[in-house]
Amino acid sequence: MAPSHKKPSNQPKPEESKPVLSFDLSSSISNIDKHLEDARLTTIVETPKPQNPEIFLDASHLTDSSPTLSRTKSGLFQSSLLTELAQESEKKQIENLSQTQALKARSQYLNDALDKISGFFISFTQLANDMVPDISRSYRLDARTAYENLKWVSSHVEIRKQNLSATALIAHVTFTVSYRSPEIILVTRPWNQLEILKKEINNLKFVVLDESELDEKRPKQEWIQVRLSSDLPVLLRFQGNYDRGHIDVLSRNLLTLGISSFRIKSEDISSTLLDDIGRILLGRSDKIPDELIPL
Repeated sequence: MAPSHKKPSNQPKPEESKPVLSFDLSSSISNIDKHLEDARLTTIVETPKPQNPEIFLDASHLTDSSPTLSRTKSGLFQSSLLTELAQESEKKQIENLSQTQALKARSQYLNDALDKISGFFISFTQLANDMVPDISRSYRLDARTAYENLKWVSSHVEIRKQNLSATALIAHVTFTVSYRSPEIILVTRPWNQLEILKKEINNLKFVVLDESELDEKRPKQEWIQVRLSSDLPVLLRFQGNYDRGHIDVLSRNLLTLGISSFRIKSEDISSTLLDDIGRILLGRSDKIPDELIPL
């Protein structure tokens, strides 16, 4: 019987089996490095978006031609609203500047008017003090008492500025004069009018020769008598009202005994007006000029 021949098996011997995965180690490492480098170059790193877009504004996509928001070279943002506000701000600044300039001009005009007044009264005082004129006017205190037959004694001008600066505006010009009676003035009043008499003497700036005569602790009598100085004080004060642009005038014992107030516009100060006031002080006129508006 002939020996039988078996077909060779398709299964390889264990030692001759080929590996399931075959690669070149040195070549694989090179490929891995290349893949990592490509991945590094092509990977896009995303920046996380801010949680509050109002605080963190990504303006990288904006250009100078953006109609809603742009950045100037100086770093300031521009927009239609900001442009509108800038125009309004400029207009307001111009208005404020105009108002300031107008106020400054008005104040200077008022100061010049007061300067005219001071210049007039400086010369007027010198001439009147040299002349020592008679004052043809009587000032009646009551039915029994009057300052009469008066004579000009002395006058004085005080010019006060708002501060010590060389460019300071004039605050006021004050003119004072004393008219002297030939005799002392004796005032007689009922005892119950003592307080009223005290106030009257204080307001009119009379000088009491003996203060004890006004002592309320004295034994009460039916009548009280007080002796006053024979000098009658007269005052005119021209006060610059720079807030309202006119001159406030305070007078004491000008035409009659008492205090009066007037207002004068700066533009009404003229040599004619000042002459009229001077004639009143000299007793040559008893008419208040129309420019002096009573208050």
